[in-house]
Amino acid sequence: MHLLFATSIVPDGALASGYEIANAAIIEALRRAGARVTVIGFSWPGKPAVDPENTIVLGAIDVRTESASPLQKLAWVGKAMRMGLTFASVKLRVVSAADVHAAIEHAGPFDGYVLNSVQFAGAFESVLGDRPSIFVAHNVEHRSAEENAAAAGSVLQRWLFRREARLLEVIEKRLCRAARFVFTLAEEDRAALGVASDDRSAVLPLVTRAEAPANKGPRRVDCDAALIGTWTWQPNRIGLDWFLTKVAPHLKADFRIRIAGNMPSGVTSTHPGIQFVGRVPDAQAFARGGAVVPLIST
Repeated sequence: MHLLFATSIVPDGALASGYEIANAAIIEALRRAGARVTVIGFSWPGKPAVDPENTIVLGAIDVRTESASPLQKLAWVGKAMRMGLTFASVKLRVVSAADVHAAIEHAGPFDGYVLNSVQFAGAFESVLGDRPSIFVAHNVEHRSAEENAAAAGSVLQRWLFRREARLLEVIEKRLCRAARFVFTLAEEDRAALGVASDDRSAVLPLVTRAEAPANKGPRRVDCDAALIGTWTWQPNRIGLDWFLTKVAPHLKADFRIRIAGNMPSGVTSTHPGIQFVGRVPDAQAFARGGAVVPLIST
């Protein structure tokens, strides 16, 4: 069986976020199950695909909102309104649906699609309906957008997130209805997407290695709490803001907290023990250095 794994950003081997870790685990699991998997999507600028022989790269793009210029953000919003697409999907429309169709036909034949989350599928939905599909829902995206709207700091942001939520709910229902099967990454998401029956969906356990990591001996505790994540992703940012405003003020001044990962502008804390350390070379080593790892998702 030959499957086309359609995703917004193709794997580059870096595994720099939870999304990329999940993608790598899912692709490898499909291959272990005996499927031939070809990946289609975009690459980050300057980061080639880790498996070029089995990857169709449609171009190099930077889809990060936090690093985009105000003019670029305005252009994305305008294009999303004009095309009736979500903000996340419209960023991928740097190529046409016809270009994507041509790339698929040139690389085929394929038995079916694995639609990895809603971004790519939502951007090129008209192209991806000619073969059977499996939909992989990393999150219930419309619920996340609703929560982002509730936490937004401006009227414009609230309106944009509410628009995103309305469109995402329709797209997610359509993708689930069209899919032969749906995989989620959390049990609760099956019911939230309306596919709770066992013949419609299942949960993917994100086991990222065949064996548990070897014990590296006694660990050295460098701080009292270690937090790591992609804080530029809005749901993570909401959790971080909650921790910094609701939890940190109650901690003693000498309680040492290190926070690693991509950090959006404007994140600060008055707690003297908090240190923002940015990207770290080894996430596992960083986490082992904390006496505890707070789980701050709300």
